[in-house]
Amino acid sequence: MFIKHMALLFFLTSCALFKSAPSLKSENKMKLLDAVRLTGEGRGRLTLGASQYVFSFESLMKENTDWLLAVSIPLHGEEVMILPELKQKNMPDSELESFEARIDREFDRLKLDKILTSEEFLKEFRSLVRFNLAKAWGQKPDCAEQGDDLICELDGEKFLVKVSEKDINIIKLLGKGRSLVLNAQNLTNSIFDRTDIRLYSSESHSQKKESSLSLELFWQN
Repeated sequence: MFIKHMALLFFLTSCALFKSAPSLKSENKMKLLDAVRLTGEGRGRLTLGASQYVFSFESLMKENTDWLLAVSIPLHGEEVMILPELKQKNMPDSELESFEARIDREFDRLKLDKILTSEEFLKEFRSLVRFNLAKAWGQKPDCAEQGDDLICELDGEKFLVKVSEKDINIIKLLGKGRSLVLNAQNLTNSIFDRTDIRLYSSESHSQKKESSLSLELFWQN
């Protein structure tokens, strides 16, 4: 079963690499932001160091306020991440859900807390998800063009939106060269069918696309 999941994910990745698409640079950036997907179902992969977990998943907004990600990992079973009360800027205190606990253990094992603690990562991850789902709970980020990019603000937090020929990057700068980046690719039928969230420990790692953590979500259309 694990090999089957890996083969399917490789097929999805290969299709993404060889799919031709028009340039996104001439598109309206706000409409591209609306096309980024964070709800639905599909296949995914979590990479932390040398550890990789391939899974099927379903994500949804519960009552337009909680973002839920339920994953099914071969040999491990179902695990859940919940980002609660997105209407609130600050993350409320809550116990770690099972998928969050997995990330927490891997952060500790890999000593990633030298870059960012798992608590800080989940807080910034929630901030990025919150920015992208703001319309779902009735708030609109304040965005202004700056050259070829957008600078957006939501409740005092800033996000940089960069559009290239084939993808869109939403960047949350974390200081000391660190960043959390949401990358959306393969726009078809007015939606992106792949969403990656990556943590970079330095500017050089960001330029080389060498992430300390990556969560890749391949959406089923």
